[in-house]
Amino acid sequence: MDIILLESLNKLGKAGEIVTVKDGFAKNYLIPEKKAIIANKKNKADLESRLTQINSNNDKKIVEAKEVKEKLEDKKISMEMEANDEGGLYGAVSQKSISESIFSLLEIKISPDAIIFGPIKELGETEIQVNLYEDITVNLHLEITKKT
Repeated sequence: MDIILLESLNKLGKAGEIVTVKDGFAKNYLIPEKKAIIANKKNKADLESRLTQINSNNDKKIVEAKEVKEKLEDKKISMEMEANDEGGLYGAVSQKSISESIFSLLEIKISPDAIIFGPIKELGETEIQVNLYEDITVNLHLEITKKT
């Protein structure tokens, strides 16, 4: 299904672009969440007039992402995890658990999909990257400590 993006989405495209996605993804997520509209003849014809609105919404989201970046820059996130005596973790560190830690410590809501990191299998510090919007990213220090 061809859709017109109303906002920039990671791995999909920028606001105002016409992209092809699976029908279910468009009908169940993108269209109900008002992130896209169907790219039919009428909507394609209206695209030029809507571009100013789409661009202003996009600019607003960029400003919001930059504000969040300023709040997150140079922050250290701590998480307690179950680990053995050698420092090996029993469970996996997930994007969702990091997102919840950021929210509980800094009261900033981050989508789990926006958090990028390699596999973490032991205690210690590591760098994670958070994609806030389009090309706006921030690096965070993640410290994993042993749960007592």
